[in-house]
Amino acid sequence: MRQTLNLYFVRLYLKSFFSTLVAVFALVYLIDMIEVSRRGQMTEFGFGAIALFSALRVPAFIEQAFPFIVLFSSIFTMLSLNRKLELVVARAAGVSIWQIVAPFVVGSVVIGLAAILLYNPLSAYAKARAADFEAETIGGGQMRRDDQVPWLRQNGNGVESIIGAQSVGSGGATLGNVTVFVFDGKGKVKERVDASRATLGDQEWLLREARVTRIGYTPVTLAEFRLPTSLKPEYVEQRLADPEAIPIWQLGSKIAIAASLGMNAQAFSMQYNTLIARPALFVAMTLLAATVATRFARTGQSGRTIVLGVLAGFVLYVVTFLAQALGSNSVVPPVIAAWFPVVAAGLFGVTILLHQEDG
Repeated sequence: MRQTLNLYFVRLYLKSFFSTLVAVFALVYLIDMIEVSRRGQMTEFGFGAIALFSALRVPAFIEQAFPFIVLFSSIFTMLSLNRKLELVVARAAGVSIWQIVAPFVVGSVVIGLAAILLYNPLSAYAKARAADFEAETIGGGQMRRDDQVPWLRQNGNGVESIIGAQSVGSGGATLGNVTVFVFDGKGKVKERVDASRATLGDQEWLLREARVTRIGYTPVTLAEFRLPTSLKPEYVEQRLADPEAIPIWQLGSKIAIAASLGMNAQAFSMQYNTLIARPALFVAMTLLAATVATRFARTGQSGRTIVLGVLAGFVLYVVTFLAQALGSNSVVPPVIAAWFPVVAAGLFGVTILLHQEDG
């Protein structure tokens, strides 16, 4: 009987999770398509290109929303069981709160493992292909604010310059929406070059449709502009690539490459530890949901329950986001930044459930 009850709870929970996932995916996909169309950068490519570009971007957005999807699914499932008095009957039959929550915890662990082993590689691949498409067709657009554009200093054949880009693809060999400042022998800016795309060749960047601006001269547009460089694709990718566009299977090697190049790999390490902690984060979300949704609620109290659950999940999400920022910027070790919010939320949920169960 106990096994039948556990399977019943798990089945309802997984059904609620996938229903919520599909609904959120459709909503985010629609909003992203409208946003991409509103920019007007891809209208010349037609509706099909816009739909494909948004389809490649949405999985990464959904991956960020997974904790909330787990939270909502847990709350909705437990509230449904409460409304139908199934939890009341189970408690009356001697089933403890821990035996009720256990199937949901198991379901969250399964979802978490699937999220990092199956969904993350798919999401990272889609995001990388979106970056490639962005760099090769629309030159990066406005996907990243100007104050977030990373810059690289380079020197090739005695020519010093600084290059920045808003998107990177092809393993660091292709840049989108590129800006270059070229210096003279005295270290002063000699010219500025703007291009929609740059390709890394044999010790040079090839900028296409480059707009060259020099002080005292009228800007000119060149079909090609060649810029000497000593940068390697691996270095460019380590500096410019988004860690979220790299699947978990490759993050370990990326961290090792960054260390061999003498670079700061904290962002990649933070992403790796965040993914490893994801199943535990889903369990913490489930425990938070259980603290507000397993108690018997009279008619009209469901709204208050949902608000409390969402508030608790939002606080955990904000704390997790701040911890990731601290870990990515070497303020705290990535392992601590990834696991501290999860452990704290889990202990909080267990404490509240103990109080509710034993008074």
